[in-house]
Amino acid sequence: MARSDSPSDDESPTAEGAPTATAFADTILERMAQQDAAQKATNDQLAAIAAILAPLAGNSGDPASTVRKQLFDTYRTASA
Repeated sequence: MARSDSPSDDESPTAEGAPTATAFADTILERMAQQDAAQKATNDQLAAIAAILAPLAGNSGDPASTVRKQLFDTYRTASA
């Protein structure tokens, strides 16, 4: 089968759907910025959790009862 040289019969794939190098780099930079924002939010949440748990780690008494008391207030008196 002979192939025609006319543009109308050209069946080669076009590059219309492929992103340019600049668009590709921009996409990568946007995703990296999103990942940085997510990582910062995660670090902030972990810092808040660590600040809440830090006083628990400093108690030298029974750690299990201390945690129960501070989290669930299990040592409440009946009159309270």
